[in-house]
Formats: sequence, structure tokens, C-alpha cells
Amino acid sequence: MPIPAPEYTEACEDRDFAEWHRGCPWCAVWLIRVEHAEVAAQMAQARARLQPWLLPRYARQPHVTLAYRGLLAAAEGWHAAAEFGPAQLRADIAALQSVQMQPFTLQLQGVGSFSTVPYLAVVPNAQLQVAHDALLAHAPYPGWHYVPHVTLGHYARRLPMHEALEQLECSVPAAWHWQTPVTQLWLARYHTHDIAGPLRFEGYFDVRTQTYHAQPDACLGPAALNPA
Repeated sequence: MPIPAPEYTEACEDRDFAEWHRGCPWCAVWLIRVEHAEVAAQMAQARARLQPWLLPRYARQPHVTLAYRGLLAAAEGWHAAAEFGPAQLRADIAALQSVQMQPFTLQLQGVGSFSTVPYLAVVPNAQLQVAHDALLAHAPYPGWHYVPHVTLGHYARRLPMHEALEQLECSVPAAWHWQTPVTQLWLARYHTHDIAGPLRFEGYFDVRTQTYHAQPDACLGPAALNPA
């Protein structure tokens, strides 16, 4: 059963949420990258239509989140507030290997909105749910329902949700859809002090070979995967 849309949007603040990160500089998330010119064009079109109601900037590269993983240990060492480090990464890799995922097709079609962000919708896909469930063995809270999507930005003001949805539906043609093969699941990080800042990529899990490959500048590099 679809989750009903909230009655109103919620205004987000573009500030440093220090009470959340307590000085930990990074946060980790598993995702699928959808950095393609056609997706970027639809995002720009929708943002332009919603511009009066959105925070001015959103620098995150287009992506579909698979699982939020929490505050990330920095390259310099463990932070007291960190929740995700070498042990958690090794556990995630093992969890993904255990479900033996295969390459699949991701399709974007339609629009939607949470109370805080509007989005391009993702057509339901069993493999997305498998990956999400593998990475989050237990729901974050009672009633949690995974809704894969591509975030368009953050609302800057409160307004009736039906108004936001009307503008969204006008900005993205009903017939528009886009799809791509998925062979890599990416672990990314973002600066905790910047709610709209760009993603940095830690590495990817290759679903064809069932192996993880760290990026050269990863906080959790090869040494984290192969402890002495």
C-alpha cells in the first residue's frame, strides 16, 4: 500500500547540525549513481519550477540511496561519535555477498515528495529491496518503509503538499522515463556540516564479481578491508 503524502511540506534549514554530528566530519551512505545528462536535465527542470520553495542550492550528484550508514570514521582515525568504520564496512560487504545479487535495471519514472524533499520516483524493483534489506538487517524505526528516489533538493518553506505535487507533475512529463543497468553499488560520504554538499565516493561493490573496490582517496581504504 502506498505511503500517503504528508499534508504540508516542512521547511529545512541550511546550517551545520553540530548537535547531530558532534564534530564527526563525514557521514556514509550506500547508493546507486545516476549521473546522466538526461537525469540532470529533469532535475534542473523540476528545481526551476519549484525554485521559490526550495533552498537555493543542492550540490549532491544524482543518486538513489540504498542505505544510510551513519557517521563515518575519518581517514586520520576513529572519532568518538563515529558509527561506521572498517568493521561495519566488512560486515556490509559480507551481507551483500550473502544475497548473491545480480546486475539489474533501474528505472526512473514519475515524481513524489516527502515532507522535506521532492523527488524523481523509482519504479519498484525487487533487487533494490534485496540490497536495502541486506545492508539494513533491522528497520531504523517501527513502520519504516523504503522508498527509493532521486532527491531534487530541500524545501525552504511550508506549503500545502498538493501545490508542490502539482508543480512537480507539470515539470516532469508523465511519459518521461529513464533506465540504466546497475552493476555497481557505491559507498559514498558527505561532509556532515553541509546538508546540500557534494558526495565523495569511497568505493563500490561490483555485483558481477561480488567484490569491493576502494577509491584511492577513501577514508576506509584497502587497509581497512584487510586488517593485520
